[in-house]
Amino acid sequence: MSGLVVYHNPSCSKSRKATSFLEEQQQNQDARLYELEICRYKSDPPSRDTLEKLATYLGLMEKDDSTRPWDVLLRPETKNKAAGWTETWEILEQDPALLERPFVIDWDHQRAALGRPVPGHPDLLTVERLVEMYDSK
Repeated sequence: MSGLVVYHNPSCSKSRKATSFLEEQQQNQDARLYELEICRYKSDPPSRDTLEKLATYLGLMEKDDSTRPWDVLLRPETKNKAAGWTETWEILEQDPALLERPFVIDWDHQRAALGRPVPGHPDLLTVERLVEMYDSK
């Protein structure tokens, strides 16, 4: 059994939907696919190290800077305010509410998934695809 952490904001409908999906799938066919930890990141913000691992597990650190891969982590109102990773980390450390949500991290397999599709980044793993990977084992 492996563990997943969902960085969740209960006031966000997409976050509630993704978290509900993960909870439902966790109990799929009466067999627990994974342990699930729910982290309310506004009250318990992720560390810079966690954010860097999130970006790495999403494959964002490997992308060409001209595509502004750090914008994937930022809420729409904050996009284009960071010119690179250093500024992105600073923005998110100052106000965790600016983190796009929800995100799921699979620490055991060093993968991460988004709770929503990101235009221009069709290769990013979604929560549904992450669960499908567990379900197929």
